[in-house]
Order: sequence, then C-alpha cells, then structure tokens
Amino acid sequence: MRSPKITVIIPTRERCDVLEWSLRTVTSQDYDNLEIIVSDNDSTDDTAGVVRRANDPRIRYVNTGKRLSMSHNWEFALSHVREGWVSFIGDDDGLLPESIKTVAGIIETADVDAIRSTCCTYHWPAIMGNEHGQLIVPMRSGAEIREAPFWLGKVMRGVAKYPQLPVIYDGGFINLAALHRVKSKTGAFFSSCNPDLYSAIAIASVIDRYVFLHAPTAVSGVSKHSTGNSSFSIKKNKNTAPVSTFYSERNIPFHAAVPLHEDGSLPISFQAMVYEAYLQSAALRDASPGVNHRQQLEIILATAEAHSASIEKWGRLFAEQHEINFASAKHSATFKRAYLQPLSTSRKIINAMHTVFAEDLPIRNIHEACIAAGTIRARPGKMGTMRFLGRELSQRLKWRED
Repeated sequence: MRSPKITVIIPTRERCDVLEWSLRTVTSQDYDNLEIIVSDNDSTDDTAGVVRRANDPRIRYVNTGKRLSMSHNWEFALSHVREGWVSFIGDDDGLLPESIKTVAGIIETADVDAIRSTCCTYHWPAIMGNEHGQLIVPMRSGAEIREAPFWLGKVMRGVAKYPQLPVIYDGGFINLAALHRVKSKTGAFFSSCNPDLYSAIAIASVIDRYVFLHAPTAVSGVSKHSTGNSSFSIKKNKNTAPVSTFYSERNIPFHAAVPLHEDGSLPISFQAMVYEAYLQSAALRDASPGVNHRQQLEIILATAEAHSASIEKWGRLFAEQHEINFASAKHSATFKRAYLQPLSTSRKIINAMHTVFAEDLPIRNIHEACIAAGTIRARPGKMGTMRFLGRELSQRLKWRED
C-alpha cells in the first residue's frame, strides 16, 4: 500500500533570506510521497535561486506572475494541489524532523479529514536584537479526537483560541476532500483577508472531528517579515513594514458587518478576526442562535487585554453600526472578562509548566530551531518557567490596576 500523498505549501514574497532555511526543514523530511510547492508572489529577489539551489525533485516552483494579496497567493498555490493532504507553512516557519512521517502514520490509521498539532515558537535574531534567537518548545505528548462543532463553539464563546481548531497552517494537515467541500459552497477556499485564521473556522464548519496532537510538528517563526507580529506587537520599535504592505494590497474586503478603524486599519483583536471569518464562512453551516453581534462585541472587549484602548474605540463603531448600547455591552464585558481572564491565565501557566524556553542556545535560523526543538523534546532538560510566570502574572496585575 502506497503512503499518503502530502503537500506542503510555502507561500513567499521577497523573503529569500528566511525562505532558504524554511525550505530546508521540509526538504530534510525523509518521506518520498511528499510534494513541496513554493508559491512565489512575483518576487524580485533571489527566491527562484533559493529554490533552484535546493535541488530537490519533490519541489514544485510556481510564480503568480503579478503581485497578489496574501489570501489570493494562498488560493493560487492551493489550486496546484491535485490529491492527498495539504499543509501551509510561512516562509519563516519550519517543520520538526520526522513530522511528515508522523502525520502520514496518523492519516493511515485515523478516520478523520484533519490533523492539528501544537506549535513551537522561534523568535529570529533580528526580533530578539541578538546574534541568536529564542526557541520555545512545548513538551507535552499524546493525541485526542476532537469534535469540530464543539470546539468551534468554544472559540466563538472566547473560552478557546482559534489555533485549537483544524488550521491548515503551521502544524495543520487537511484532506483535500474537506477543502473541496468548502470550495463547493463558497467558490474559493480562502474567503477572508486572514487566510490561516479563516481556514480554522471554515474547516471546523465542514468536518465532524479531527485529531489534535499535543506534540508539535512545526515551529512558528517570528521574524522581521512577520505580518502578525507587525500588527499585534505592543513594542514601540516594532517593524511596521509587513503590516503596511498587507494594507496596501488589493485584498479580500473585510466583512461588511465588522467595521474597520476610522483610519482603515483592522481591529487588533483575534476574536474580532475570528468573528469576521465566522461571518465570511456563514454559507458552510447552519446559523447558531448563540452567536450574534452583541455577544461577540462583549467577548472582543473582554479579551482585548493590551489593546483595550484601541478596541474600545473600534467597539463604539461596531456598536453604532449594529444599534447596540455600547455602555451596556461594555458593562457586560467586565463580567465576561472576570470569567475568561482566569481561564486564559491558568491555561498559560499550565502550558508554561510543560514548556522549555531555550534562550541561550546559538540558534541562528528556523532550520537550526527545528533541529534543536526535536533534540530538546527527545532529551528534555530543566524547564525554564519562572521567568514566564513572573512576567505573565505582573502583566495581569498591571491590567487590573488600570
């Protein structure tokens, strides 16, 4: 019996400096029935040269021929997949050694259309301001079968984060048949300007269950190119170029029911992004009476944390558009926060107790980070949790004082 076909897609644009190392984490996978699609969004740097020098017959290089938005590049890349299972990784992300073999084994034994794993995190040196980066490695193992509608409901109530769903990105592997079910109802798979987050909501809307792995299969890289870090970071000296590029593109419009800020920027709230994706994917599921504008506004306000001032301004626009009493919603959000914040803190503390923080290892790129993560998980050392706990708790106390 032939092993399952797995395709790993790396969308990229003008990032040959990090792509080289990301690509190495995939070409080093010892798995023959693997296809690697590098989808070049009309780069003018050495992206094509990086792919050529990788010299791996499993690589397929495709070029958009013109500049596309992030979601449209992802859709373009996905259109080249004909069979099997699919995963996307960013061009500054990577796969742990033996990840593809691990996933293939689950595909052969589990009757599901989606597999999702936890993720390591690697902050590239430029982000840390050092010669080497910081690696964060979750140490838990095991797997569980999750009911997709149940977990989607948890995310919409704010009691779970969207990475707990079957995302197609950084540790998510999806059967192409499930993606076709989405496309048959919406015309395209990616119907939001946030393609990774949208995939979580859309896929959870068309499948019954999925495998969730507590052992990571991927490392999520945070580099100077990262759009998410550029948007959500609270550092004063953050690099705003990636998010500026994102806004300058002819992207898929935000759902009309979720307003933008007055300056045209997106609300800095994952829950707002989740709700936007939920609305964009409404054709994929029956309406849920528990999910509505008022409920989501309360959750968005309750989970704003460091971006509370910005989100409160945005929330007033949202409330005005939907004729919601903002003062009443804000008052209700304080009760939701009293419930959700301890859940979030306890979850982070538990995760930290099962996490290794490698700050002093001379890790220079995502390829080395993936090798190090595999080694750390195979030979765990002392877990550095005290620094994390101190920072987390002090930040929580600061928010309460404010």
